[in-house]
Amino acid sequence: MKRWFSGLLAAVMVLLLLPASASGEDPKYYVSLDSTATSAEVNKPVSVALFMLQEPGDLTYNTFFFQFSYDAKKLTFTSATIGNSSETPAIINDNSDAGLLTIGGYGEPRSDRFITLNFTVKAAGEATVNLVKAQMDVRANAAKDAQTASVPAGQSNTVTILCGGFPVVLPKCATGDAYVTANGDYTFTADPGYDYGFSATVNNEKVDIINNRDGSYTIKNVTGKLVISANSTPTVKTYAVTVEGDGSDDVNAPTSATHGQEYTFTVTQAANYDYAVAVTVNGLPVTCTVSSSGSNAYTYTIPAASVTGSVVITVKKAPQSGTTQIVLTGSGAADIWGDVTSYTVKSGEAFTFGISHQEGFDYTVTVMAGEETLTLQRNENASTYTIPGDYIKGGIIMVSITKTAQLALTVNAAEYVKLINGNAVWLITAVPETKLPATKSLYYGDTAMFWSEKYEAYAWLLVGKGTAADIAAAAKSAISVKGNSIVSVSYGGDVNGTGRIDINDAQYIYDLYNTKHSALDMEKFLRCDVNGDREVNVEDVRMVVSLLLR
Repeated sequence: MKRWFSGLLAAVMVLLLLPASASGEDPKYYVSLDSTATSAEVNKPVSVALFMLQEPGDLTYNTFFFQFSYDAKKLTFTSATIGNSSETPAIINDNSDAGLLTIGGYGEPRSDRFITLNFTVKAAGEATVNLVKAQMDVRANAAKDAQTASVPAGQSNTVTILCGGFPVVLPKCATGDAYVTANGDYTFTADPGYDYGFSATVNNEKVDIINNRDGSYTIKNVTGKLVISANSTPTVKTYAVTVEGDGSDDVNAPTSATHGQEYTFTVTQAANYDYAVAVTVNGLPVTCTVSSSGSNAYTYTIPAASVTGSVVITVKKAPQSGTTQIVLTGSGAADIWGDVTSYTVKSGEAFTFGISHQEGFDYTVTVMAGEETLTLQRNENASTYTIPGDYIKGGIIMVSITKTAQLALTVNAAEYVKLINGNAVWLITAVPETKLPATKSLYYGDTAMFWSEKYEAYAWLLVGKGTAADIAAAAKSAISVKGNSIVSVSYGGDVNGTGRIDINDAQYIYDLYNTKHSALDMEKFLRCDVNGDREVNVEDVRMVVSLLLR
């Protein structure tokens, strides 16, 4: 309180320098912000004071209307009081989704010189509270627009608070949050293709950095200002190149590949032999470009973007004949029935093989038959795959079996909107059990899922019939991790995306829960859950109307 009254005194001193109003003119009002503290811990309270002054004469007013923007990711509004009492303003409207707080009042004359806004810190970082609208007036002016209160010179309409943590200094090559929670873990990311020689200090004391081997790094239990440094010139990584197969003697390949750079090798084919070449990087198949360099020599190029780990080149050769050699390779080849990875079959006849699918893993089977690529689907018995006879035309067919650990996800389904005949629009929410790297996000099929801060999850909508458990299980099988393409859902009330909130946004929601829409518009439909209860109904309309009236 001493700081507040010091601020108030300063503001009064400023006002003494303002010119006096002529007799009979409306009073002029002035406002400014101050805070009880410049920092506060997570889960602890912090308060902001709005001071009010008048020129000329003693402060007196009947009406007041103030709007504040605040960082709702860092602060939770709890209450507001007028003056030294516990009285609360008649109007308190906190739109925490938008970080907009409205405080107002009317009635008998008042002379309270400040209003206290109370918050709780909920996350680390730098939070600001801004006064964005200020109106004050007396009863005599009730028939006119309320006067705008201004901020006097030397005072401020903004308060900045360091919330619950410590600042983080990052080198240009790294990406991460600007603050870390006290005693929390801090993770940052960098291009995994380089060795940076990262080092870190907390309060100028050296601390350990954990390399997570996926382009991310973690510092545990941060207790002060965190400074992360890197070598001025990062060292690009190189990866080992392995050549295998009975055609390996016909391969000319450098023994290492450089991260992010094209890699080329040459295969010189012997006369009267068929060749098949397969390339994997980090165990995953890669498609190369192929060009002829003469004298039965062929140059294979791995694209620069694909050079991200160890390279394995498999070259098989077989005498030309009326048979076809089928070679099974890759990280999942060890799970093939019978442990046989090479077959000679009659050309033109279909070939079937089986894989013992291990729980918790996904299998992708890709067939290279000459220049043709075929991704096989599992047969109905869920254990076998068939290569059609049309693909078995002689030479060598390379079958790449990729085995990858399934993504650990928590997936839920909620009935978003009821439809007719037992169908519904289902809201799918997915949360990875481990934090994804900054370069990755969740995809439903080939399309990026939406990020919802309301749900603290990735979101998607499906139209279907069944139980929530069945819908969630089916959705989970279609979700995977791919490149970063996050679109966040906005819940500010602009449902139809026109750029402003109006009555049509309410109509759009109404039409949704009354099944008047003929097609699913993913982003707009997701915006309709304005209150974040995972269901679209009349309550969401009421919230939009409330925003509109504000």
